[in-house]
Amino acid sequence: MYDLAIIGLGPAGLEAAQIAIKNGLKVIAFEKKDLGGTCLNVGCIPTKAILHSSEVYSSLNKLSDIGISIQDGYSYDWQKILERKNNIVSKFNKSLDLLLSKKITIIKADAQIQISNNSIQIKAEDYLYQAKNVIIATGSKSIELSNLKYDNDFVLSSDDLFSLNELPKSIAIIGSGAIGLEWAKILSDFDVEVKIIEKASNLAPIMDIDIQKRIERVLKLNKIQFFKDDFIKEVIGKKIILNSNTEFEVDKILCAVGRKPILPRIILNEADVELELNSDYSCQFENIYVVGDANKESMLAHSASYQAKQILNKILFNKKIIKKPSPSVIYITPEIASIGAREQDIKDDNAYKIKKILIGALAKSWCDNANDGLVKIIIKDDFIVGAHIVSKDASSLISIFNILIDKKIPVSEIEDIIFPHPSLAEVVLEVLKND
Repeated sequence: MYDLAIIGLGPAGLEAAQIAIKNGLKVIAFEKKDLGGTCLNVGCIPTKAILHSSEVYSSLNKLSDIGISIQDGYSYDWQKILERKNNIVSKFNKSLDLLLSKKITIIKADAQIQISNNSIQIKAEDYLYQAKNVIIATGSKSIELSNLKYDNDFVLSSDDLFSLNELPKSIAIIGSGAIGLEWAKILSDFDVEVKIIEKASNLAPIMDIDIQKRIERVLKLNKIQFFKDDFIKEVIGKKIILNSNTEFEVDKILCAVGRKPILPRIILNEADVELELNSDYSCQFENIYVVGDANKESMLAHSASYQAKQILNKILFNKKIIKKPSPSVIYITPEIASIGAREQDIKDDNAYKIKKILIGALAKSWCDNANDGLVKIIIKDDFIVGAHIVSKDASSLISIFNILIDKKIPVSEIEDIIFPHPSLAEVVLEVLKND
């Protein structure tokens, strides 16, 4: 009998395991692939490793702007870029294995849950394991469109991109969420001709309206063509025909329209059943919880970790589940980050104040040759309730606003905080001054 069984060792499962270990629980975990889940193996980390290579490569043709010249030219080696990415992923895989393998039981196999007579059992490779509590953290997979099935050759998922022997000359990317935009920037930096197709009326539909406009500017500056309020009507050979009747040919199609949960098989009294998820990450079966991408609430690694922490607090200390806004980041250049209320969500204009400032108002942005962007905050009753950033290091700057929102620090107190000069962090004070 185990105190806790974890199915899936991605960000949520890993967080749950580490907290459980610290609190003396007997833990068993099931992971059929490499530790770290989508984020470490085919998501956040490998993408950011490749993104760094693409950004450095792209920045080389702008060195003359800061007084540096390269006389002998430069090039990139896609295989070495992938090798570096693989080394980074492998390093963290090994670290996680060392961290957990001696402290919990890890079964490298697929798992299913069997429930009978109020007893929970997990079946893996014909063995049965009992647990008092179960956390399902099985992650997600790329959504496949009915008229564009993945073939690992012409129609690709984001996972397939890591297996390309060489980059295509042209690509159509369906979807302008974080995955679509980040790969658009990476591929464009490496001189791939990129076209983005977005079914919604705006790019990056989940972002604030001002951020959406700014993304369009970023794409245009990078010579990335995009089609809004449009979708693929037909594909003939390598020719794409859009609903707007626009036609063009590409070497590859990347489908980046989102991800959908992966859930384990659940058997109740020898019959398959579907999980009915509740808002507190529980389900219709007592002591079984669903966290991370598997519950589809946020689909972000840091959100998954937070949810796992909440569940362990409930299991260990019977604490109430607390939900908080989670920052979203799109890692293009400049970075884009957002948390909390958006302008298009506001219904009572008189109750809110909106303040904006161009990042170019900060001297540090000019020193860093990164003066393109803006910061926008939404204030209600002397508290910041939303923040939206387009800037270098937006992924770090948003954390400052996250703390201010989470800890409910009044604007009047924020104005007394001292920020270093020169720095991009000064934007917190500067945007408050701006009317």
